[in-house]
Amino acid sequence: MKAFRRFRTFFVAMSLKSRISILLGTGTFLLLTFTILFSYFSMSSILTSKLHSTFNSNVQQIRLSIENKIDDLNYVAQQIVFSDNITYNFYDYLHLPQSYERVTLYDEIKSELNLVTFSNPSIGLVFIYIEGDDDYFFNNYGVKDPFVIDSDTIISEGSSMYMFGPHVSMERYKDSYVLSTIRELNMGIDRNVYVYLESNLDLTNDLLAIDHVMNDAEYMILDDSDQIIYSDSDLFPKNQYFNREHSTYGKKNGYYWFQEQTDEGWSIIALIPISEYNQEMNQWVLLMIYIMILFVVISFLVSLILWKTIYKPINEFRREIKLVGNNNFHTDIVDTKIPEFSDLVTRFRAMRTKIAELIKEIEKKERKRADLEVEKLKHQISPHFLMNTLDTAKWLAISGERKELTHLLTSLNKLLYYNMGKLGILSTLEDELDSMEQYLKLQQIRYDFSYETNIQVSSGVLRTVIPRFILQPIVENSIYHGLVDEGTIRINVNRKDSRIIIEITDDGRGMEKEKMKEILYKETHKQTKSGMGIGLNYVKRVMDRTYGEYGMLEIQSTLGKGTTIRLSIPFIKGENP
Repeated sequence: MKAFRRFRTFFVAMSLKSRISILLGTGTFLLLTFTILFSYFSMSSILTSKLHSTFNSNVQQIRLSIENKIDDLNYVAQQIVFSDNITYNFYDYLHLPQSYERVTLYDEIKSELNLVTFSNPSIGLVFIYIEGDDDYFFNNYGVKDPFVIDSDTIISEGSSMYMFGPHVSMERYKDSYVLSTIRELNMGIDRNVYVYLESNLDLTNDLLAIDHVMNDAEYMILDDSDQIIYSDSDLFPKNQYFNREHSTYGKKNGYYWFQEQTDEGWSIIALIPISEYNQEMNQWVLLMIYIMILFVVISFLVSLILWKTIYKPINEFRREIKLVGNNNFHTDIVDTKIPEFSDLVTRFRAMRTKIAELIKEIEKKERKRADLEVEKLKHQISPHFLMNTLDTAKWLAISGERKELTHLLTSLNKLLYYNMGKLGILSTLEDELDSMEQYLKLQQIRYDFSYETNIQVSSGVLRTVIPRFILQPIVENSIYHGLVDEGTIRINVNRKDSRIIIEITDDGRGMEKEKMKEILYKETHKQTKSGMGIGLNYVKRVMDRTYGEYGMLEIQSTLGKGTTIRLSIPFIKGENP
């Protein structure tokens, strides 16, 4: 009773949306559960019976095919053994010395054997051999050396004959599995003479793959004592015993197995992986999943209709009020279709529009003020820098160093043109690096600085769009606040996923943490007397204005070892030139 009251209290406190969702979800779940359980137990029995019938039929078909091949071998062997012409001629052939008559006998025997094998295309390698000798006669194909009979593969034997189960062919250059038989020729001599015949087939491709029903099946052949004489599976190796416990099917080591017994005592067993065996069951389960998805979709559509007609109109109005409270004025108000809310919606829309206009006007004024201040900083070139550079040009002209003067004026011209921003607010990484190099060249001409520059840029990033004039202030900082009289400035530009990482490193004097904070966060700008007069604070403000939270400027410095300034910006590829 207490549990019921708790549930009732909980249900009363729930919103309309939650109530509809719980009722529809519970009904759908119970209906699906009943349908799936009932169908599963019914279909499981039907499919199991069908699968057993299918697999047994396939194993039986394979058994019949193998028995047919064995019958063909026995038939051909009888033709050869009971041929008096072959027997007598071979007897004479063995006792005649090398002569024309002996050659003639060889050709007659060979021709008759060829006629027998030609009329029986299921026969492969055929030859006659004498027990105890290494020689064999009248072979129609090349024979492997040495010729060895594997007695472990015998599946049946009779009077003066042996039938061998699957083994590697004795035909030279052939490694497929075949069936074979040997039968004794009654020659009337003191040694046993046999005829050897092989089936002309690949056991795996011709017999064991007769149907696509068991694509992943593996096979074993057992003799009359249940010893494995052939096996496809590593789990059931040859010469071991297969314990089938007087059954014709079962489960073992992750496989279902099905046996087909022959009248001669040997049997064939098919091993089907449980996953293959359950494939049709899995297909049915997949069908049930589709039905479940269909039920869920129908329930979802019903819930959606209820939500759109009852819950959404009220919720949309509540959400719009909440968004305005969070300074979001860019969504459209959906008409609730409820008369009681029509007047409120109209008044709220007018109020929201007025607030949005006021905020846009304030944002526009603030953005204009920030842009003007950035432009002011960008054009605020130190007069000392310009006067010292022109003074250097004068002394170069007086001293007659025309080449150095040309380089100085060229770099100054490019630098001033780029700095004036006539090409727009944004630039490319390629142009920004070129401007930075002009600045470095200019400083190396003006002063007898003994520093080196090393620039490494990854491929594919030169057309990246970046704000104009953000690298040169960093290099200027490295020259005037980092290096003493000599050193190295390294500029590395790499792409990492969807970001560009720019690192400018010097091996100069370094700086303290207080100095780094002053450079990054001090609002007032102190103009230098040596460089262009624009510091790192300008770079940070441009980064904040352009990228916001997606751009980062970091400083790592160690006193006496150097400083690294790292820019991380989004990769925005510009157009190809």
